[in-house]
Amino acid sequence: MTAQKTLVLFSYLLLVYLPNQLISVDPCVFDLHAKGIIDLTGVGRVDGTPAWKNVKPVKDDQHLYSYNPCRPFTQSACINVAACQTYATDEKLAYSLGTQNSLQWTVAPGKDLPTLHYTTGERTLVVSLHCLSAGGKNKLVVHGLNPTTKLYEMTLSSKCACWDGCKGGHSGNSSNGLSGGTIFIIILLVAAVIYFIAFISFNKFKRQASGMDILPHRTFWVSLPGYSLGGVNFIVHKITGKETNYTPVP
Repeated sequence: MTAQKTLVLFSYLLLVYLPNQLISVDPCVFDLHAKGIIDLTGVGRVDGTPAWKNVKPVKDDQHLYSYNPCRPFTQSACINVAACQTYATDEKLAYSLGTQNSLQWTVAPGKDLPTLHYTTGERTLVVSLHCLSAGGKNKLVVHGLNPTTKLYEMTLSSKCACWDGCKGGHSGNSSNGLSGGTIFIIILLVAAVIYFIAFISFNKFKRQASGMDILPHRTFWVSLPGYSLGGVNFIVHKITGKETNYTPVP
């Protein structure tokens, strides 16, 4: 594949794929514009206690697990955490499995729903989401430590884990998604990058240009500051009533 074809393909993917993948995230909400919103605000408790406390894992490992989506809780030695692991025989021996601030939402290739990744020190908790139909009761299944990946794993089932299942329930301070203006600016910046890459590649490889000559429309960009200053002076003089000679952009 030639460099020109590669550039065209890359530009197409940026312009078509990127806008649909723009996301805004916080510990409560995941907003994927191509699919919708997952809002866990109504799933977690707000009183500083976990929505699920001392849950036994599917396979007993002598530990109990507590978890609260969206907001932090405190339990024994776990202070302001998203999840906590305690010994079944002594709750005072507790370990954090991650904080709300450490949360990263990820969408694996081929998967419809995102997963929640919490980290603290050497421990990482991965919470998979399962979409329940309306009327289904929220449920947490604790799988414990995966001996292969060395990750702690849980599965959260809720209607709020569905795309737009609980849309509009977010009461946090962050915005539910990027505004249209923000998206436009991002697309504009991407288009500008593509413009410069495309013309620089064309001038360098097709025209065999070098130095400053590889810049696209170099004369225009070099003269642009002068044109801008002249335009500002023209407007100021018009407002103040002073005469001025304005040379239009050729």
